[in-house]
Amino acid sequence: MATPAHSAANADQTSPVLKKIGMGVGAGLFLLTFLVPSPEGMSQPAWHVCGLALWMAVWWITEALPLPVTALLPLVVLPLMNIMPLRKASGGFAADIIFLFLGGFVLSIAIQKWRVHERLGLGLLRYAGWNLGSLLAGLLLVTAFMGMWMSNTATAMVMMPMAVSIAALISQGSAATPSSTKALVLAVAYAPCLGGLATFIGTPTNAVLEGYVAKTYGVNLSLAQWMAFGVPVALLLLGCCWLLLYFSLLRRAPAVPGLSRMMADEYRKIGRFTAGEVVTTAVFAFCVVGWVFSDTWSALIGAPIDDAVIAIVGALLLFITPLDRRLQTSVLTWKDAEKLPWGILIFFGGSLSLSAALTETGVTRWLSDALQIMHGVPVWLVVVGVVVIITAVSEMMSNSATITAFLPILAGLAGGLGVHPFLVMIPATLAASCAFMMPGASPNNAIAFSTGTLSVGDMVRQGLRLNLVCAAVIVLAAFYLIPAIKDFDPLTPPAWARPAQP
Repeated sequence: MATPAHSAANADQTSPVLKKIGMGVGAGLFLLTFLVPSPEGMSQPAWHVCGLALWMAVWWITEALPLPVTALLPLVVLPLMNIMPLRKASGGFAADIIFLFLGGFVLSIAIQKWRVHERLGLGLLRYAGWNLGSLLAGLLLVTAFMGMWMSNTATAMVMMPMAVSIAALISQGSAATPSSTKALVLAVAYAPCLGGLATFIGTPTNAVLEGYVAKTYGVNLSLAQWMAFGVPVALLLLGCCWLLLYFSLLRRAPAVPGLSRMMADEYRKIGRFTAGEVVTTAVFAFCVVGWVFSDTWSALIGAPIDDAVIAIVGALLLFITPLDRRLQTSVLTWKDAEKLPWGILIFFGGSLSLSAALTETGVTRWLSDALQIMHGVPVWLVVVGVVVIITAVSEMMSNSATITAFLPILAGLAGGLGVHPFLVMIPATLAASCAFMMPGASPNNAIAFSTGTLSVGDMVRQGLRLNLVCAAVIVLAAFYLIPAIKDFDPLTPPAWARPAQP
């Protein structure tokens, strides 16, 4: 099993030379905005913000500096350039989505600490062990469900030992083949990303879109509203993933006698429920119910309940709920909270700060006007092109950085085409999470590759097939499924989509 350090090492494949080139090119593009006149119709502050966006994009793409460090640039550049005061530039770091992720990360730490994922995973897999096909389906569903509420990397890291152990267990009878082991390992690599498409919490790219839409258009998407279409899309893609892995790897695998009994035996080894496990499971259930039925609770108490508030309430419960009569221990301590991925929160804050600057200075409006030339191009062709490009770029750079860099362009593209922004933005955001080919494309892939059960060829073959399937499903969902569920005309821009004046 890969350790976190091992996984990170595999995921970081940017050469030192490329990083140095990126450092110079990124800063150079920003400095060019002082030497080259701004395009017609764009103000000088907006031109400088474009330079800042290119600066950050290049540093993110080349990983010249860690992503969170690059995300701090708006806090320096915007105030010094007199584009936005620090109070306004730093507003993104206190956005609702930041606290939603903070609470979700705390919940994820508790789930790992008290091994709730093992109880849930083996508890369900013991009922899905009829054959290798049903076991694969069960593993995909369990891992995807965990990926809805935990970070994709954390989910893969805690579930991969289970997949490797199951593969070793069923191989004891010489029934398992290398292909069945590959199928189980790839399921754990793919499922968190696919399950994470259903919520804001599991997949950072979704949170980036939510924050951008709120900052740019003033439209707030609740978790329940996202899940209304996110869950069906995720389930559809999980079904396609199962078909792909089953028919390419498991169809000819021999049967495993007593597979269900093996899973039941593994579950019994977990032992009895602990107090920490019970409390963590209860708080987890409370948060999920709160997020799904937030509108109902808001109506009952007569006050709006934000998703972030529910997440913070859950986090507080984990810190203050005692586990003994003397009140000396609680479910989580602040020592546990030191494991929080603060860098991701800083990255989101910087992304939202940049988005606000692009909107405030009128860059989004300028892009929308400039891209009017795309009006005659068939919309379906544009959406297909966007999905393919985003998927390809995500294989080479951070998924979150990819969608952060593209969202302002996509906002202008939607305005230029005269279509609903969701028709372009949502499929692009979903596609950014579908990087399944290269071992270094995501930490999930790196964790799977580091088990030693997969070759690069295995990952490229299966990943390319899944990428193509995901692209096709996402495009169809963008035109038919998502508009039907969200009740909007994809070819008609809403009133709120008019970019704000600078």
